Amino acid sequence: MIKKLFLILFFFLVGFRSIAGGGLLDIVVNIDIKNQTVKSILITIEEKTAVSFTYSPDMIDVQKVVSLSIQNKTIRQGLQMIFGDGVRFKEVGNHIILLKNETKEDIKALLKEDLDYIFIGVITDKSTGKPIKEASIYEIEDRNATLSDDLGFYSLTVPATHEVVSLYIKKKGYREKVIVLKGDGKEKLLNDIALDPIMADVSLMTGKSVSRVPQNINDRAISGQLVSDETYLHGENLDEIDETRWAQVSLVPSVSIGSNLSTNALINNHFSLNVLGGYSKGVKGVEIGGLFNLNKENVTGLQIGGIANLVGGDVTGFQVGGLANLLQGNATGAQIAGISTIMKRDLKGLQLAGVSAIVRGGFEGAQISGVSNITWKSSRGAQISGVFNMVKDSLYGGQISGVSNFSNGGVNFLQIAGVSNFAHKNYGLQIASIQNFTRENNGLQIGLFNSSIRGKGVAIGLFNFVKEGYHKTEISANEIFPINVIFKTGTQRLYNTYNFGARFGNKRAYAMGLGFGSYFNLTKNEKLKLSLDLSGQLVFENDFKAVEFAQLYKVSTTIDYQLAKWVTVFAGPSFNLNMQQFADVDGAYSTDISFMPIADNSYSWGRSIYWIGGQVGFRF
Repeated sequence: MIKKLFLILFFFLVGFRSIAGGGLLDIVVNIDIKNQTVKSILITIEEKTAVSFTYSPDMIDVQKVVSLSIQNKTIRQGLQMIFGDGVRFKEVGNHIILLKNETKEDIKALLKEDLDYIFIGVITDKSTGKPIKEASIYEIEDRNATLSDDLGFYSLTVPATHEVVSLYIKKKGYREKVIVLKGDGKEKLLNDIALDPIMADVSLMTGKSVSRVPQNINDRAISGQLVSDETYLHGENLDEIDETRWAQVSLVPSVSIGSNLSTNALINNHFSLNVLGGYSKGVKGVEIGGLFNLNKENVTGLQIGGIANLVGGDVTGFQVGGLANLLQGNATGAQIAGISTIMKRDLKGLQLAGVSAIVRGGFEGAQISGVSNITWKSSRGAQISGVFNMVKDSLYGGQISGVSNFSNGGVNFLQIAGVSNFAHKNYGLQIASIQNFTRENNGLQIGLFNSSIRGKGVAIGLFNFVKEGYHKTEISANEIFPINVIFKTGTQRLYNTYNFGARFGNKRAYAMGLGFGSYFNLTKNEKLKLSLDLSGQLVFENDFKAVEFAQLYKVSTTIDYQLAKWVTVFAGPSFNLNMQQFADVDGAYSTDISFMPIADNSYSWGRSIYWIGGQVGFRF
């Protein structure tokens, strides 16, 4: 089992290492220069790309004249052509730092001395001369960092593993500065540094209403003291630094205990083990946290947290959290948690949650939740919930819920619920045991009650209502009942009918029932139509003194002519079936209605009578 787990982690590390993007040194350039100084070549590369070279002229000979042709080669290859093995290159932010390489003997000598470099100095504002507090001083070689205090003073101790070292100094709102230093066996290196403020263009602005600015996940987590102030400030000041390490181990980020110390907001890790919790810039492989994992930017790979995973960017891969997965960007892959939430943007993949799966951007794939799924934008795929689903934009896949589905503002192709469905536009299928509603129905609704505002779709249920649809009342007479009142509601394609009939005199009888029908235009001006109705009614002939009735089934077709906008006359034949079941001891049926039968059959369960009839009336 341990061997299998090791192999899985290994393949994640190798796989996601291979897809990591290149840096400044991997930018491809084309240069053809003859008899120019190295300094001129570096300036030409700067002009052709977005990089800036930093070096010490005392340590690197940039006045040497060379001829060079670089065609479709990276900056790294070009620099190696210029300097050979005599110079090493380091990337930080937008800078490529050129550092003189020491020999192996020089490095061994430094290690034997067990010497530490102590960088000290004061950080000031170049325009005012005032000290700058909380500026980040970052040692590039071994990725150590510190902050300046309230007086601008800083002190950074690093092991002397190289003779030449470099510092990257940055404060949010100021331009960065890179310096290259040579130790020369000195223990303390004094450097006062003045930073240029970034002056924004000032222009007259019109007044605007105050609006609430949403706080991202990382800010909310940090404000809750999940990470130390020093770690947070380094992340703000040195946001452009994007370092990658193979592995790190962290105990808890709030006190900066771990292998990355306070620089973990700058580091992407291929493997990250957080004993209690951890904070890093991102993951490009595997991250495991005993309680939580907190990432400033993106996660690519596998992330497992005992309680929660919080990501400020995108997730590509798998997230497993005991309670929640929270992210600010897009998710492509799978999220599994007791409560799973995406705060913004899209989900493309699968969410499984014991309580609720929420997406506030978009969703393509499948959401499966024991209680509720909520998507506040587009949806493609399937939502399956034990209780409730909601999409507040477009649903292009399906919603299946034990209780209710809700889709507002978009298109629905499938909704299946135990109780009710709501959709903005239905172009597919709505099925609910109780109620379906859509603003525009161009598909099929199946439920006890179906309603919509408009549309040309079909609804099948006990009661169907379309606000801007077909609503008519008929007064008619037929061969059995001289008075019939029929209410029709629905659409031209399919409407429901609610039928009431009465016959007075010595042989009183009453009928009530339901049906459905459709009508077709026979002329272009729509004055002449053909209606086709099917209905079923219960017939009583005993003034409701006993629960004894006959069943009357009727197929009717009529030719309709529109006399005026609100008045139509109609007439046509009908085919009738009367099924009688209630009989006394002498075999006489309590409800016996028919008209010139064409067939009269008796069975063990009762009697059936068939005849041809007709109706005539008007509709308004």
